[in-house]
Amino acid sequence: MIRLEKVAIAGFKGISDRIEIPAKNFNVIVGKNDAGKSTILKALDLFLNNRLYIPENLNNRTPQFTEVELFFSTNDTQIIIDENVQTTFEQEELTNSDGLLHITKRWDGEKTGKITPEYFVTRKSYKDLDFFSLTEAKLIKLCRDNSLEAEPGLMTNPETGEDHNNAEKRQRLKSIYIDRGFEFEYIQEKLPTSGQNRLKKTEQAIKKCLPQFEYFLADSPLSESDSAIQKYFKDIAFKVIQDQVDTNVLEQTVISQLQNVLSGITDKINSVVPENEQVKAKIDFDWSKLISTGFESDGAEGAVPLSARGDGFRRITMMSYFEYLAEEKNEDHQNIVFAFEEPETFLHPSAQENLFEKLSEISNAGYQVFLTTHSPVLVSKTQRNDLHHIFREQGNYQINSNVTNYKEIADDLGVTVDNQFVSMFDNAKCLLLVEGVDDCKAFAHVSKLYHENGITSDQFENLGVVPIPVGGCGSIKHWVSLDLLTTLNKPFYIYLDSDKESEQETSPNVEKLIEYGFVEGQNFSVTRKREIENYMHPQALERLAPGCGISFTDWCDVKGKSKENDMRVALGGKKIANKHFESLNIDELLSTFNPTGNDDEFVSLYNKLESLVSEA
Repeated sequence: MIRLEKVAIAGFKGISDRIEIPAKNFNVIVGKNDAGKSTILKALDLFLNNRLYIPENLNNRTPQFTEVELFFSTNDTQIIIDENVQTTFEQEELTNSDGLLHITKRWDGEKTGKITPEYFVTRKSYKDLDFFSLTEAKLIKLCRDNSLEAEPGLMTNPETGEDHNNAEKRQRLKSIYIDRGFEFEYIQEKLPTSGQNRLKKTEQAIKKCLPQFEYFLADSPLSESDSAIQKYFKDIAFKVIQDQVDTNVLEQTVISQLQNVLSGITDKINSVVPENEQVKAKIDFDWSKLISTGFESDGAEGAVPLSARGDGFRRITMMSYFEYLAEEKNEDHQNIVFAFEEPETFLHPSAQENLFEKLSEISNAGYQVFLTTHSPVLVSKTQRNDLHHIFREQGNYQINSNVTNYKEIADDLGVTVDNQFVSMFDNAKCLLLVEGVDDCKAFAHVSKLYHENGITSDQFENLGVVPIPVGGCGSIKHWVSLDLLTTLNKPFYIYLDSDKESEQETSPNVEKLIEYGFVEGQNFSVTRKREIENYMHPQALERLAPGCGISFTDWCDVKGKSKENDMRVALGGKKIANKHFESLNIDELLSTFNPTGNDDEFVSLYNKLESLVSEA
């Protein structure tokens, strides 16, 4: 399966000079209004979905052409150019100097009417002896003209004695060209729009491999009728039909029933039209038109289709579709690039968080995701390596895909030091920066029970310690929060998940925080287990969700195990900590925070925070 690695755009909408955008697995595009965030998505839509080009698409500072280039890693994807002969982009040298499939479309913005793009592929071409588009007869002649047929094994496979096919002839010729020092160059080959020559077959092979591009606009209802969703369901139905129904017998049965009626109608038509305009009956089967799927909810007045529900409700419902895609383990999943323009539209902030998790999960499952957003909620949960910052500099379109200056993004989103939520921390004596809301609730609960049982002298609330959910180590919210802390001039301590998958592994968060200039033990530490969910003992969960039978170690993905458990609803799925942590009793907490009885992890954290408060 080919995978998008880079996009280049020139002369399109707000982009005049050529810009390049690396295509990551998960791409969050941020910037001010009218900065041109959606331009990237529209360029992909124009190219991959063959949208109608209009002259207004041409940038007003560009002389004539709009050009969009896509670069794909090809991963030895099997293609067929010559009849029944499998080959690859690599074998055919249909890759550029970086080993990527590089295809270009160019639209002439000065034309009128329907504007058809010119289509190009970058490939290797051997000077004076380019053989890529030659027929078999010309290939053989080329071999003879250059005395290459004398080379051992050129015309036949030395192992089988059979004649080489065309792809094998080209492969042998290439190796000989290289050995003899023939020069080559990379050229942009124009692909024809018609005909059946080898270049046209190459265009057809490329087209079959391109990913499906599903674009959800800002005002899109994100409905179950969207083409990507319907195609997914229809593909499942087609497979059932193919595996369990003899379609030939079914078609013949239908045809025989229809033929008599159609013949009668045909005879009546032909009796009144000239002989040179006679018609005949034709019966076609399109199984896809027999299949339509959807959802409806039961209300007081009967079943209500999703199309009649509010936009927010429909978007929340469709999150389940994305979650299902993420959970599918099928390695042969559809090659889809999802693009969402401001997906937070219509959604409450808590629903935005849920949406982000779903989109992130489908990216982790192998799909590529692009989204534009104005939402601090979505941006705050995004890892810095997944951000693209769009801005204008002296009127020129600029993109930064290696974000280090988080303050500029914070300013674009309107997150400033005078933001209202700063006042929440005015009375705080020390700020505890943790990963998420679940961690805040969990540590507040532990603090309360430890104090009530005389293990600590006070609880966080009375001590003046305020937990803040700052997101992961690379999260933009983390660094925005640190900017706020500098302004507030309050002591803080960072306590993040270790994210380790074994005891011997080095925590990636430790490495990152040290890289950012923090000192372990002085202003940060990480959990001794993988994450907060690992501090919920399996026996405690059995008490809270009887019969769940869940088991895990200190380094397991507890949320994942909870989602896969038959009692995932009772356990809470990925929200297992949110659902059950505050129900843990003191003995259950001690069994995980102080399993040996002489080195309590929470007490160590408490003592550090207490010392910061006393020093303030």
